[in-house]
Parts: sequence; C-alpha cells; structure tokens
Amino acid sequence: MNPAIIGVYGKSNTGKTTLIVNIIKRLSEKGFKVATIKITNKKIGMDTEEKDTSRYKKAGSQLAVFSSPIETNFLINKEIKSTEIIGHIGKFGEFDIIIIEGANDKNIPKIRIGDIKKRQNTFYTYDENFNKVIKIIKNIIEKR
Repeated sequence: MNPAIIGVYGKSNTGKTTLIVNIIKRLSEKGFKVATIKITNKKIGMDTEEKDTSRYKKAGSQLAVFSSPIETNFLINKEIKSTEIIGHIGKFGEFDIIIIEGANDKNIPKIRIGDIKKRQNTFYTYDENFNKVIKIIKNIIEKR
C-alpha cells in the first residue's frame, strides 16, 4: 500500500519542525511508520567540508554514501524534486505516511502554519489544536 503524503509549510520560526516532531512522536506511539523529507530553498547541505564524503564530492563523485551502524546517508550532487524522492522512499521500507516540511508541490495536500499565503491543496491551517491535526492525519492515513 502506498503511503499517505502530507506537507507542512510556513515561514521560518513558526513551529513547523516542532509540529512535525510531535506528529511523528504521536503517530509512532500509535504504531504508524513515518518517513520525513525536509525541503529548503536555501543553498545549504548536510555535509561538512572536513568530512570524507565532502572530499569525495569535491573530487568529482556524483553520489557519496555514508554508512555506519546507526544510519546511512545518501549525498547526491543535485537537487531532486519531492515527487522523485517520494518514489525512492519505498526502497527503504514500508511507511504509512510521508511528511514533507516545506512542501510546495501543488499535488501534495498541505498543512499551513502561521500567517503565510495559502498554497494550492492546503487542507488545514494549524490553529494550535494538536489533537485535531492528529485526528485529521490519522483519517488521511486510513483512507489511503
């Protein structure tokens, strides 16, 4: 079964990450498997210059993978659209929902936080009623 997909968007420092973390905790406690994607328009990366993976990329590697006993990171030297990322997530496990922070794709249903222009396919403006947003998300997961 394909995962439900929702986006969360809003201006900086409006509580997007905090809301998503709390949603993840609550859904995980209820047995749901959650995947997340963070999208930003800032030209930043997760890798740091002193790390081996950064050196590999500077030398010309188009893909650098870091793997340890606790996590694996794929560092690709290009922007990948959210729809393509979503297509790859299933390769890493089965998930009930994918939550995208910063979602801008018009086809992704979204939750808006704060005073920001409403994006296409926004289904809810967060009003600090956490239990309500959880109920809405659980319904979305169960209807998929």
